[in-house]
This record gives sequence, C-alpha cells and structure tokens, in this order.
Amino acid sequence: MHDVIVIGAGFAGCSAAREIRRAGKRPLILEGNDRIGGRTWTAHWDGQQFERGGNFFHWFQPHVWSEIVAAGCTPVAMPQSPRSAWLVGGELRTGSHLDREEIAQRAWNAYNEGSEQILPFPFTPLAHPERIRRLDKMTIEERINELDLDSDERAVMVGEGEGVASGHLDDAGALTVMRWHALSGHNLPSTQAAAGQIMIEEGTIAFLQPILDAAACELRLETPVAAVEQSADRVIITTRAGESISAEAVVVTVPLNVLHDIAFEPSLSELKQGGIALGQAGIGSKLLLKVKGPSEIVSALADDHPFGFVDTIFELDGDEQILVCFGRDGDEIRDRDIAWAQQQLDRLAPGFTVTGMNFHDWKADEFAQGTWAAHRPGWYTTYHAEMQRPEGRVIFANSDLADGWAGFVDGAIESGIRGGRWAAAAAA
Repeated sequence: MHDVIVIGAGFAGCSAAREIRRAGKRPLILEGNDRIGGRTWTAHWDGQQFERGGNFFHWFQPHVWSEIVAAGCTPVAMPQSPRSAWLVGGELRTGSHLDREEIAQRAWNAYNEGSEQILPFPFTPLAHPERIRRLDKMTIEERINELDLDSDERAVMVGEGEGVASGHLDDAGALTVMRWHALSGHNLPSTQAAAGQIMIEEGTIAFLQPILDAAACELRLETPVAAVEQSADRVIITTRAGESISAEAVVVTVPLNVLHDIAFEPSLSELKQGGIALGQAGIGSKLLLKVKGPSEIVSALADDHPFGFVDTIFELDGDEQILVCFGRDGDEIRDRDIAWAQQQLDRLAPGFTVTGMNFHDWKADEFAQGTWAAHRPGWYTTYHAEMQRPEGRVIFANSDLADGWAGFVDGAIESGIRGGRWAAAAAA
C-alpha cells in the first residue's frame, strides 16, 4: 500500500507530492494526460517555444516566484505598444496607450471602490466574510451595470472583465475582479503587470520539472482515475482501466470543473457536492495568430468580440509576429479557419495578414474543462472553506481552491503545499 496517492501532475499535484516526500512519505502520482503540467503546457510551433496554457508570472505571486528563482529561470517582458485600439459598440477607436489606460482606470477604480476595506488581507479571502458578501452574490455584469460609466468606460471595463473572467460576464462572480485587484496592490497597472506582462523564457516546464524531481516519486501518465473509495484506514483508487490502488490518503488535484467525473464513495458532503456542481466560469480561449504586416506592436481590447484581448507576444524576423488572443468562450473559435481569423482580426488590428493559427480548446479538454478559475456568485461565502476541508482521508487541492491567486500557477502551488502537508500528516 502506498503512503499517499496524488491525482494530477500539474503544479498542484507536483507541489503536493514534493511536500509529501519532504515529510518522509512515499507519494504516487496518477495523471490522466500523456504529459505533466495540467493547464500549463510548454509547446513548440514552427520553431517558436510558447505556452498553450498558463503564461504570465510576477513577483507579486510569492509561491511561483520562489520556484522561478530557485530554477534559475529568466523573466522576460511582453512587447509594449505606444498605441492602442479599443472597440466600442462595433466602432474601432485608436489612441495612445495612455489614452486607453485613462479610460480603463476610471472604470476599474469605480468597479473596485472600497477594495482596501473589503479585502484588506487578499491572501485570506474569508477574513471578513460580511464584507465580501454583497459582491460575492453578484456577477461581473451586475456590478458593471450599477456603475455610472460612459460608453468608452463601459466597453473597456467589459473587455477587462472578460479578460479576468475568461468567460461570460453574466456567469462569472463579481468578486473575482476585485480579488485580482487586491492581490496586485489595489491598482490597475499592477494588476495588468501581475496577470499579463511577464513571461519565463525557458517555459513553465523549466520550473515545474524541478518540483516533480524533488518529489522523487513514481509518475504514471495516461492513467485517469474513475473512483475514490475510502474506509477507516485507507483509500482505494480505481482507474478507468479498472486497476485498484490503495493508499493511506489521497490528494485530488484535478480542476474543479473535472471533479464531477470522479465517483466518491462514501458521498462527499452536501456542500462539496454543491461546490462541484457549481463549478467555475472560466471557459475562454487562448489563440495564437502568426501574422505579416507593419512593424508595429499590436495592442487591442474589445467588448463584444471572440478576441477580447489581442497583443503582440513575439516579434519575429522580417515583417512577422505572433499575436496572443484571449477570448470569453472556446466555442467561439473556429480552429484552422484562417479566413474567419482574418475577418476577426481586421475588426481590431487592420493591416495585418493572418498566416497561421495555433489553438488548444481548453473548454473541450477532458482533463481541464475550462481555463483559469473565475468563481461564480456565492462561491466564497458558501463553498470555498468547505472545499478545502479534508473529507476523511481525501483532500482537494488545486489552483481553483487557492486562497490567494486562484486560477494562477501561484494558487496551484499554494494549494498543493497545503494539501501535501495534510496528506503527509494523515499518512503518519
């Protein structure tokens, strides 16, 4: 019998396994995919290394930054454009970067008014549940609707909101935006820097692999789990292939939207079942476009468009560059349809010719079923603490359940550390 089984080999699972090993216990990692990384994925396209999933990191994120430093990785900044574009009711506006940022800051500050009092301790979201209750009951759309914004401010705030939510504003919870704001020091420029400006030259695999190596454990890829059964002294994991594996405890690190695919016996608490049924609203898209055109950096924001954000991520030789496009719904992307991509890009950055597309549908990915966590209304005041609470010999630990940077790699490491320490103690 194993000491602890960890389900999932993303940052949460590998961090949990490392904590278990540090405590002198033997972890076993079971991963459904044929690779490690979860919702991060260092890949290559026409000789260019890039990230299909999680891409941006910052020193405001303490858990991940310590791993980046320990691995000796190199931070690099996104190219910055002095010019910006934004879509308002189908009309393309252009101006300096400062022009758009002044609009964005007016709307963003109105949305997040009072954040210092509502979330004074950003890494402890439930420190004052009475202060977050109102926003926790609302969607992002409802919060925007109660603000007195002009047409430009509203359009830009909708674009910013969809960027945070990676989903639809009538589905994602209003508190998600304020939590990013608070975690970044309660201002928009810092939030933008923390969430979308700093990349790692060597890729996420460069600081994930050392975490897994330190766990010094057996890893079984392409081993999806079907069921978790527990008794007074053990848990039995049943894989989809029908194999049964026993351990003293289990850390389940699959994304929140995937938990419904695993059967738990005995049944989880009613609140946990409710949290799993609620899921999270991040169902967006990340699309890379290779384009030819003017030698200028692209920066565009839209309020009603399959690409809410379009920015230059890599400048290539000659007149080529690669754009990263973030959207609100993976179903809106027509993969491999260059003509469609060209039509959409022309609405935001005319003058460029699309020559290639690279897209992974995270919404349709059976081991992700969505992107980063944008919790739905009611999550924090109803389900958050319960989802973190051990259920017998079972504990859930993934980025979606983090106290701090939920939905980010930092949150995955935070949650994995917590889960691994609990599991090691349970296996004592």
